[in-house]
Amino acid sequence: MSSLRRLAAAAALALALPALAACSGGDDPSQNADADADGSGEASPAEVLAFAGEQLGETAGVRLRLSTTDTPDVDPFLGSAEGVVTRAPAFEGQASGTFQGQSATVAVRSVDGTFYAELPIVGWQDFDPATLCAPDPATLIDPDAGVSSVLAEATDVEQGDEARAESDNEVTGTRYTATVPGSAMKNVLPCAPGDTFEGTFLVDADGRLREAVLTGEFFSGAPELTYTIFLSDYGVEQDVTAPTDGP
Repeated sequence: MSSLRRLAAAAALALALPALAACSGGDDPSQNADADADGSGEASPAEVLAFAGEQLGETAGVRLRLSTTDTPDVDPFLGSAEGVVTRAPAFEGQASGTFQGQSATVAVRSVDGTFYAELPIVGWQDFDPATLCAPDPATLIDPDAGVSSVLAEATDVEQGDEARAESDNEVTGTRYTATVPGSAMKNVLPCAPGDTFEGTFLVDADGRLREAVLTGEFFSGAPELTYTIFLSDYGVEQDVTAPTDGP
């Protein structure tokens, strides 16, 4: 091999090493002593998910994005939502979907137990989010509800391989698969009529949930859908106030 080729090969290897380390490195969440609830010396897959739920319930706030690429012919329909959820509890962000035959993306807030959406022309109005087939987003990191209940109530949990998040390939962790009861899923999407859902969860080296991919019957009369929930910026702080220009 010529000197020029050896230099090119060395350069390519140097560029590849960080990516390989990011994908294959990192601690196994099952070795996290804090997740080992029964003191057995190794956290079971179910204990790893439960611990991830506890961390979600304890954080000051987190950026959350919920989305699906499926487009069922149902109304109302939540296509996506993203924003900051805090322990206040409160939420500020936006949501997209269909309601009464109209598709739109609107700013949303939830604070002091009231959910607001900023509608075209009329401005901010308060709603019962259940009428939109959406959760109150402020409760999504509630330790006794929301995503935490999905993790705590998951059954048949199995540990998989290290992988990258589908939503952001710079995020790595260990995948876990599980079955989620419909009662827990209603805390995330209240219209979901399915009895069980299949979930794949990505837990990072710190034992935090970074991504959940959930598949099942989320809307009556519609085929199975897949929603992805991506979480980032654990510990983020943000003050959320009620809109000043209400109805």
